[in-house]
Order: sequence, then structure tokens, then C-alpha cells
Amino acid sequence: MKYADKYLKVEAEAIPIFDTDRPTQALIDLFNPPNNSLTAQSQGIICRVNGILHEINEPVAFGINDKRLHCIMPIIIYGRDSGITDEFYSVSNNLIIKQSELARDLLVSVNPKFYDKSIELLDSIFRNSKFVYLIFNIDDEQSICTAIENLASRRGAITIHNPQYKNTTNLMKFCLDKNIHLIENIDGSADLFRF
Repeated sequence: MKYADKYLKVEAEAIPIFDTDRPTQALIDLFNPPNNSLTAQSQGIICRVNGILHEINEPVAFGINDKRLHCIMPIIIYGRDSGITDEFYSVSNNLIIKQSELARDLLVSVNPKFYDKSIELLDSIFRNSKFVYLIFNIDDEQSICTAIENLASRRGAITIHNPQYKNTTNLMKFCLDKNIHLIENIDGSADLFRF
């Protein structure tokens, strides 16, 4: 099997992130619209975040600040225990999700909060005491730094979508100044975990 985009080339017996026989990948196929092409990095982020949140058995406040990854919202809602009082936040109410009754029902069931700007989303999400999980696009560096400052004193996680493989050195230095370790992944994305 082969995969290639402008920044990454993979040749392997199997590339799991594209195998729709796997649960998260099948849900990506179900909820991501055909005109929103996802790279290996994008799909890997969705698989990773969904897997992590599936194993957290406490209420979370989940914020998506990257419109290209909107399809993760119904995926996470679908995988979380319905008895947990999660909160969902999005930087846009014009969701890039394949239109379906299931997607609509999942989103309506959690009544997500929508914001025009990521900084507004951050102001709201950090008012609660739940475990915060945020996804950003690397281009939103100011909001990423604001979120890192907030996480320096509480539990939570950040995943950074970096589809153009931009340099993450400034974010790494910012994290080190806060005594936080930024995990820079080989696919160009980055993660930060505070447990």
C-alpha cells in the first residue's frame, strides 16, 4: 500500500489510518464530506484523539479550533459514554461534516457551543473544571499559546494540526518556558498532555 502527499510518503504492507475496517477510520468515512480531503496527518490526529478520549472516563470539555477536522465531533460524541456530561465547543457553526441524520442527532444530543474566534472559545472552555482537550491548526499560534498558558496550571491536552509541516520551534520554546513538554510527532503534528 502506498500513500503520498506534498510532505509525506509512506509505502507499507498496510496503512492502518486508511483502513475503513477499523472503527475510527470507518467513522471518518461516515462523517467527513468527500470535498474535505484529509491527509494522513489529519486522519492520524482524528484516530489518536478519539482513542485517547475513549479511554478517559470523566467528563471532558472538547474544543475544535480547526474547521478541516470538524468531522471529529460526531466521532467523539459517538464513542463517548452517554452518561458522561461532556461539553463540546467549536470555532464555527458552519460545520464541515457530511450531512446525515446520525450526525445531526449526535450533535443535537450534546448541544455544542459555537464561537466566531478561537480566543472566545478558549475564554469559555477554561471556565469549567473538566478535563479540557483542544485541537488547533498551527496557524492559530496566539490562541495555542493562550491555551498552553491555561494548561500550565491544570489538566488537559492540546493537539496541533500542522498540515504544511510548519516549524514548531517557537511553540516548543514557549512550552519549555512553562516547564511543559511539547511532543513533536514525525507526521508534523504536535501534542501536549497535562495529567
